[in-house]
Amino acid sequence: MQQNRAPPPRYPEQLTIALLGKKIHIKNVIGNLILNDPSCFDSKSDTLVKGENISFSVINTPDLCDAECPNPDQRIIDFMAFSHPGLDLFILVVDPENAQEEKVVGQITKLQDVFGEQITKHLVVMSPDLQSLEALAHLEEVFNVPIVAPTDNLPIECRTWCPVGHSFVYEYKDYSQGVVLRRKAAIEKSRAKNNWGSEDTDATSQATLQHNSAPAPPISTSVLAAPDRWFNIVLLGLTGTGKSSSANTILNTGGSKQDITPFRSEASSIPVTSHCEFRFMTKPFGIPVRLVDTPDFFHEDLRDPEAHIEECRKYCQRGQCVVLLVLQLGRFTDGERGILLKLEKRLGWKIREETVLLLTHGDDLRGDLVKHVETHPQLKSIAEMCSFRCHAFNNKILDNKQVTELIKKIPNYKKRFPKIARKEESGCQLS
Repeated sequence: MQQNRAPPPRYPEQLTIALLGKKIHIKNVIGNLILNDPSCFDSKSDTLVKGENISFSVINTPDLCDAECPNPDQRIIDFMAFSHPGLDLFILVVDPENAQEEKVVGQITKLQDVFGEQITKHLVVMSPDLQSLEALAHLEEVFNVPIVAPTDNLPIECRTWCPVGHSFVYEYKDYSQGVVLRRKAAIEKSRAKNNWGSEDTDATSQATLQHNSAPAPPISTSVLAAPDRWFNIVLLGLTGTGKSSSANTILNTGGSKQDITPFRSEASSIPVTSHCEFRFMTKPFGIPVRLVDTPDFFHEDLRDPEAHIEECRKYCQRGQCVVLLVLQLGRFTDGERGILLKLEKRLGWKIREETVLLLTHGDDLRGDLVKHVETHPQLKSIAEMCSFRCHAFNNKILDNKQVTELIKKIPNYKKRFPKIARKEESGCQLS
């Protein structure tokens, strides 16, 4: 028999959000975007972890739809206890490996079975992979849920997705409220004793637990007004130079390919990249980095180039980015004459101060790169503008060393990447 339940208290200053899905890496990134804290979630294990600021309390969950989990009921009871008496928004994070329609439908249906049909009023399906979003777009009408990509405006968007005036309250269909409340009491007792629910003894998690009992500051001091804390590596250049391949070469130093979807890359005279795309990574930089692949802003087939340039400006902020100007070794086209000046005019500042000239097809290089550049007047002109910061990539091979050498050519790299500087001082090899 269903027990009488009071609705959960409303705190307009702080919303509670649950991250659901199969890939912990992607859930970590989205949770950090919501909290505007690149280091809050960094767990590699599929466990319940909570992080919060004055605007949001975010619960990063294990896979609640894992068919191979030996004790799925316990996972669900723990989650309900951890988030009792309810929350404001569920975000189902879909990775490319699990983006098939039948899998996503199965996850949504499972959530409806466990938590009730009303969950879709509080549900958003999110994927960083645009091809997956396109394939799943029709499910918006089937389930009446938003299907979206994460953006830099995610904290604001989360507020728009939350139904006005009420939170989601659990229907205790298969799990009694008494069981959930007893589990909640046990968790709180264990947490008080052993800091359960935090990632080991992480200082951020401990601070979060302490903050739970503190009054929330006014919304006007929200972290939503804080600046973006991600460092951006932005690849610029014309179609066919190898921007996307170079981005993937950098991306491959970041860890498991299963966790990060590569940029689409293929030989073509027409743009393959049609809009700004980004991936998040930490290795080998030691800080959170947003890697941004961009379209050819000067290509005649690019629709609404001004809109794409405006998007790029968000990532090209002085002091918070490095620009990789990508050209192909042995090929210099008329469109690349004065390209750095053209980009500076479009982006509104002297990006040369933060630019590294990146030449692809480095396997074709014979001899010293600097000497090669000096013997080609057009290349030399660009190199001089960016203080001869030049590097060559061979995108046909997986070689972390060439990425490490590129990092060393980024202006002020030791201050920007202190972990790399410390490894250099200790004589450790970067990885």
